[in-house]
Parts: sequence; structure tokens; C-alpha cells
Amino acid sequence: MIAEGISKANQKQLEFIRREQEILNAAINLFEGPHWETVTVEQISKKAEIGKGTVYKHFTCKEEIYANITIAFTRKILSAFDQGKTNEQSEVIDSLKKIITTAFSLFLNNPAEARVSFYCKRADFRERLTPELRKEFDLLDQQFELYVGAILQVGIDKGLFPNKPVEHLMMGLEATFDGAISMIWNGDITCQQETDIEEYVTIISEYMLAGLVGLVAQPMNK
Repeated sequence: MIAEGISKANQKQLEFIRREQEILNAAINLFEGPHWETVTVEQISKKAEIGKGTVYKHFTCKEEIYANITIAFTRKILSAFDQGKTNEQSEVIDSLKKIITTAFSLFLNNPAEARVSFYCKRADFRERLTPELRKEFDLLDQQFELYVGAILQVGIDKGLFPNKPVEHLMMGLEATFDGAISMIWNGDITCQQETDIEEYVTIISEYMLAGLVGLVAQPMNK
């Protein structure tokens, strides 16, 4: 009887998880459109073919749906990065290049999750989250910073990158990446000599790496 009770409890939990993922999948599908922020919980429930009340059993508000989509997308990005250590100078550049190109690929191939994750970077959004979700975001941020930061630190130690705080170098990379993604989403690259997206990503990726290396040869004035 006890085993049967545990089995039923497990089935109930699996069903809860399955339904929750169906809600997130429905939301992602609806968020593909240009006006994704106007999508309502009612529209998500209809897309998932469940009642609106069922959505609220899983998520207290639409922003919790945003948060869970972003958490899953961030995990997807982290799992796609090569976890191998960098020991040689060439490997530092190659590892960083792979991170950049992988990030571009995931953002461009998953536009709904990417746009939501951009929205979830806002400080005012983070402040409205529950303590549990804020902790989850903080942990993922730390994992990302530790992984990328370790590669940058190897480059600094080998004299490939400027001897500056790692977080400063990450700021520059993030700002350039975010700006490039925004330009692609806004269609701004079409007026730049008919550059296609693949070529544009290559140009920006090379620019990001060249910027780090160039700062060693020509350090900025303090």
C-alpha cells in the first residue's frame, strides 16, 4: 500500500511537471510574434488547451513564466559551451570564439526565449521575482561568469588580453553582443551594404576578439 501510494504520488508529480512544460511551450510559441509582451495568460492557457486557473496553479503571474523560460534558456546556453580547460594560447582564443558563436547561434535560433531573456535582465524585473527565483537567476549568472571568466583569466595570465579586472572585459563583450543581437532583431543590418546575418555574426565575433587582443597592444589611458 505504501509503495502504491508513493507510485501515485510520483505519477502526480510527473504529470504536474509535464503540464508545466506544456504551458511554457505554449508561451514560447506565442512569444515568437513581434508583440510578445502583449500576450496574456488567457491566450497561453488556450494555446496549451487548459483552463486559465490551471496556469495559475503552476505560475502566479506572467512574469514567473518569463523567468522560467529564461532559466531554461540560460541552462541551455551553459550546457552548449565546451567545458574543457584551456591550456594553450591558441585554445584561449578558440574557446572564446566558440562561446561567442554558440551564443549567437542559440539567440538567433531561439528568438522567443532570447527576447524574454533580454527582458529578464532588467533590474526592476529581478526585484519583483520571488526570493527562490532570484536565487536561481543569481546562481546561473555566477556559473556563466565563472565559466567565461576562467577563460578570460587564462588569456590575461598569458598576456593575450589586457591586465584588467575580468568583469570589465566581460562588460565589453556583453555590451557588444547585446548590441549586435538588437541590431539583427531590429533589421538594422539590412542597410549596411546588404550584409547577411551569417556574415554579420562573423564580423562581430571577430571584432569582439580583436578588441580584447588590441587592448594589450594599445592600452587605454587611465
